[in-house]
Amino acid sequence: MKKEWNVTDSMGNSHKIECRIGGLGGSKVIVDTDSYKLKSSNWFIVVVDYQINLPGAVCNLVVIGNNIRLAVNGVFLEDGKPYEPVSNTPVWVWILVAVSCLGGWFLAGIAGMCIGIFMSVFTIKYAIEKKTALAILFFIIAMAIDLALMYLVFSTISFIPTSTW
Repeated sequence: MKKEWNVTDSMGNSHKIECRIGGLGGSKVIVDTDSYKLKSSNWFIVVVDYQINLPGAVCNLVVIGNNIRLAVNGVFLEDGKPYEPVSNTPVWVWILVAVSCLGGWFLAGIAGMCIGIFMSVFTIKYAIEKKTALAILFFIIAMAIDLALMYLVFSTISFIPTSTW
């Protein structure tokens, strides 16, 4: 996945900022011609908060899952919302992410873990936006889907005919 922006600094110089997530070269941000590797702060989901300093402009690249956003001087370019550092994410959110991913794995296998990862992106996003109820709701939805998958798998297994002698 790739996204790019053109940012003008206080001296009137235009800078091209490009973010590439995944791929063979790994995740990286390219500022003009300089390339920098990005490292996720979470093992399950891509979560990056990378600061780029330009003359007279502080840019923050925020990546959560497939959602890539750029904030310039504390304001996101896409929607004008204020920038909130990912490091301000409460600890309980990371616990919910781990429970959602690992719980999904134990309840419904790889499909459950994928559902946990997908729903955790929304949990983190809404927690950063201070929408606690929505963050918890997405965790509950992920667990409900995992439990439903577990029920379907085990109910299917119990109906497998066995030979009787």
